[in-house]
Amino acid sequence: MKRNRVLTAGLGLVVALTGAFGLTACSSDDNGSDSPAGQSQETESDIATDLEAARTAVADALAEDDSWAQIMLASDVKSPTVKYGLLVVPYSFSEAASRIQGTINIEDGKYTIDGDSAATGETWQIDQDGTITKVSK
Repeated sequence: MKRNRVLTAGLGLVVALTGAFGLTACSSDDNGSDSPAGQSQETESDIATDLEAARTAVADALAEDDSWAQIMLASDVKSPTVKYGLLVVPYSFSEAASRIQGTINIEDGKYTIDGDSAATGETWQIDQDGTITKVSK
């Protein structure tokens, strides 16, 4: 009788914990409704911060002068400068990225910046609106 009571109590506890875990997991699955505006649900990139910083550098440069058709991102300048007929803005990426596109082409205010993850080798892209997507090859 004691054994049945212990088994029943143990089974009840396992069912309760499983249910609580399931509810917790489901309650946090909101299909991306809390994601920032314009962000893709595919944003699982480990280089998202690098891409967002690059986008900010380009957007800030365009806010100053939107006539540029190309902007170069470079780590060897301290402030925006014109070199080789291009506007060159300061930017350097973290160790998470093995590459971030250096020369950004702008057409009618639209552009994309791509980069490669050092860890996975995957290529990710951000557009002028901040939407990050995985580039399929």
